[in-house]
This record gives sequence, structure tokens and C-alpha cells, in this order.
Amino acid sequence: MRILLILTGGTICSEKNENGLNDLNTDDAVAKLISKYEGIDVIAPINTLSENMTIDKWNKLIKVLKDTNLESYDGVMFLHGTDTLHLTSALMGVLLKDICCPVMMVSAHRILSDPESNGVDNFDKSVALIEWIRAREMSGVYVIYRNMDGVSYVHHATHLEECGDYSEDFYSKDMIEYSKLIGDESLKWFELGIASCGEPKYIEKTISLQNSNPLALVGSLSDNVLFIKPYVGINYDRYNLDGVKAVLHGMYHSSTVNTEGDGPTSALSLLRKCNALGIDFYIFPCKEGEFRYSSTKPLLDEGAKCLYGGTWEEAYVRLLIKYGEQM
Repeated sequence: MRILLILTGGTICSEKNENGLNDLNTDDAVAKLISKYEGIDVIAPINTLSENMTIDKWNKLIKVLKDTNLESYDGVMFLHGTDTLHLTSALMGVLLKDICCPVMMVSAHRILSDPESNGVDNFDKSVALIEWIRAREMSGVYVIYRNMDGVSYVHHATHLEECGDYSEDFYSKDMIEYSKLIGDESLKWFELGIASCGEPKYIEKTISLQNSNPLALVGSLSDNVLFIKPYVGINYDRYNLDGVKAVLHGMYHSSTVNTEGDGPTSALSLLRKCNALGIDFYIFPCKEGEFRYSSTKPLLDEGAKCLYGGTWEEAYVRLLIKYGEQM
């Protein structure tokens, strides 16, 4: 079995430095992971702690993927830090969902020399799942991660949610225990990756990429999508729209945001600025025709576009691709 291992950095590629702090030490970390395997090709297009991930670094990853003959591999693995794992996983889940081999996003909550680290276990299970999926002639992009309860879960990459505050665990709506997935040999769970958490391709239909292969479509991404989360005290006059092509505005769980009045605390004030500047304005999660509160209707009446199904991370990266440079 031949696997392409793509290093990006993160805790899984780190060790203690002379000051006793975690810092990048990729060579030592990778040696611990691949010493018992053959057929693993290693490339390192970037080397960063994941909190330092940028769109420019994503573009370097995209270029490497476009320049690599992925068809010559049985699987692809990314080593990545946990802080922005949910975002890079969403990006790769969209870009690589139709390539010929399975893709695994692999991380660790502690450096590999820490006896409590889940990094080696996550890596070994990812290699095993590549072989299992490949034997069944399937593909897709996945995350395997052992939570603090000792249970390893498999996630569809576009469904992965951000690790919570004061937590080192990852969750997704349809995550499944690794042991049950392998034991049952059920293919139904893999089919769920086609949908976005129960809403079949709803985000995909709304954010049309006009290409069955997003990796072939995208040239480079740009920081021209502004993501906003609502909170009490928000003032939309604080936001600079220079260079923005689209706004993705998150909503509270009831598909609501403040739309009271015309002042800077109302999302309508930002929507109207966007309309005047020709900036597309998306609201998430909101399903057109099924919202329950009168505060949501004014946004739709003035041109906001609904996005629903999946995660905000998937919505965000799809917008980055849509409004990025296209080939």
C-alpha cells in the first residue's frame, strides 16, 4: 500500500524546546509515526502551528495537491494541529471528496513523547482505515480522533466541529465509533458523507461551484469572505468591507439575529451596506421558507441568501472557493 503523507505541522509534529514549550520538530515526530510502515512518501509543503494557519498557507497546500499525481496513491494523510483542524478538514473535505483514494486528517492533543498523547493511535487507525476503505473501492475525506474517554471516533471531514473551550475532544453530528464502523462493515455511514448532516447537498446547491471537481476549479483562495458571529453588543459600523466579496453571517440556534431598527446593532444595517457595494450576504443556518421568527424575514426581504445543513466551516470554505481565483 502506498500512502502520501503531507506534513503541515501542529502538535503532532512538535516536541519540547529548550524552554520546555511545545514547538515544531517535524523530523523527530514523523520518525516516531512511520518507522513501522513501508510505502509512505513524505512531503512538507508548510510547517506551522495550526493556530498560525493562513489562507496563503492553504494556497500552498492546494498547489501541492494540484501538482501531485494523487491517482498513484492508495491514500493521502495530512498531519495537522488541532486548533484549526475543523477548518482545514472542511476545506479538504470539499476539495478532495471526489479523488480516487481515501484521505485522512490526523492530529494529536499532546506531543508524541507524552504518554497520554493520542497521536500514534490516531495515525495507526488512519492507516488501517485507508486500507479498509480502499479494499472496498471507496474514497472520501475523514478524521479519526481518540477523545479523552478513550474512544476513537470517525468523522466526515466536512462535518467536524471545532474543539470546545476547556476540552480536547472533537465531535460531529454523525460521528461513529471506529470499532463499530470496522466491525459492522456497514456502508451506510459512508454514504452520509454525500449529504451535509441530513440535508442532502443543500449548501452545495446554494453555493454552486459549477464544477464536479473543486480541486480542478480553484486557482487560489483570498481573504475576501468575512465571517461574523452574532453576539450581544455587536456594532456593525466596526466592520471594514474593503476587499470583501461575500459576508457569511452566523445566526443564533433559532435562525435569528438582531434586525431591530436601522442602527448599527441591527444586521440590516450591514446587509444594506453590502447591497449598496454589490457584496453577497449569506446567513447560516437558515432554511428558506422554514424559519419561525419575524426577525428573520426582513433579512430575506432585503436579499440575504439562506444556507442550511452541515457546519459553518463547510459553508465558509465553499464560499472561499466560490469567490476565489478560478482556473
